[in-house]
Amino acid sequence: MTFSGPEIVIEHGSYCCKAGFACDNHPVSIFRTVVGRPKNIQGFYGKSPYDVYIGEDALAHDDYNILSPIVKGKIVHWDNMERIWHHIFYKELKVAPEERAVIVAIDPRTTMAEKYKFCEIFFETLNVPALCVQPQSIMSLYGSGYTTGISVDLGYDLTEINPAYEGGLMTYARLETYFSGGELSDYINKSLLRRGIDLGEKRHIILEDIKRHVLCVSPTPSLVCPMVKYKLPSGQVIDLGNELHCAAELIFHPESIENANSEILPLPEAVVLSASKCDEDLQDELYGAVVVTGGLSAIPGLRQRLAYELEQIVNRQVNIPETPEPYTVAWLGAAVYAGMEDSKKVWVLKKQYEEYGEKIVRNKFV
Repeated sequence: MTFSGPEIVIEHGSYCCKAGFACDNHPVSIFRTVVGRPKNIQGFYGKSPYDVYIGEDALAHDDYNILSPIVKGKIVHWDNMERIWHHIFYKELKVAPEERAVIVAIDPRTTMAEKYKFCEIFFETLNVPALCVQPQSIMSLYGSGYTTGISVDLGYDLTEINPAYEGGLMTYARLETYFSGGELSDYINKSLLRRGIDLGEKRHIILEDIKRHVLCVSPTPSLVCPMVKYKLPSGQVIDLGNELHCAAELIFHPESIENANSEILPLPEAVVLSASKCDEDLQDELYGAVVVTGGLSAIPGLRQRLAYELEQIVNRQVNIPETPEPYTVAWLGAAVYAGMEDSKKVWVLKKQYEEYGEKIVRNKFV
């Protein structure tokens, strides 16, 4: 089975969406997974025309409600998600959907009914010629050159651990830590408020900038991150020494959080617990590829610290592959997978969908 041009590769999370072509080694577009609709349309939805904005364009409109169609990895508003997919084709990639096959990296917990919904939208509304959906955690491993290992996704509103063996998820070993990027933002914001520093209406943007460009993790618990000065949009310079170190440490010691959720797990303990649910004979191989992805994975020192903590617990060598852009690893894995000959067996063609419907979806998207 061959396609007329490079496949479209889409990977979307609760915070941002990545899209591009399978022939590339980096997404063409990365934008916020949000949809903006006017605040004054309550009760008039669908009755009169209005502009809908996607991503950063939506955030720029103060008079718009900002809606996130994905919550904790799961699509909760399909109409808004369809808007985002339409935006990807016509605005970001500037290609007609009926001309390109599409591969989508999806949440590992996606149900068969949800996969069928993917097909319904992509085939019946967008008219793509072929579709493939694959778990983000498996694609993260492919993006790092592995098919067996442990995927650790440090997302905005979900941190999950998914072990896999030879390209197949071991769903019984999946775990969440219940501490993610959103909780980290809340901690930094509250710490600053206690010092009388209010980040204002743009706090969300500022907090994301702090997490992406300022935070660090000590390679070992005995070291301390350096004190850092941070310039706010107002021009005020603040000291992030305390928040810088303590906020990053929460990934490994969440018990420090005031009124913390009792279900929160330190990241190393969650990885070990997940691996322990797998066959003991596989654990050496699993620890041979602990792939860390997601927005928080870009924090300097995090990989080294996680490797150190894991090796202290399991008393064996742990390999955490380095990658210059860990937040794009799942997208890159999907691009790699799209080009593999074996992957063509699990694509659904539009003609097959029209002829067999849900039956072909169940056969291909196990």
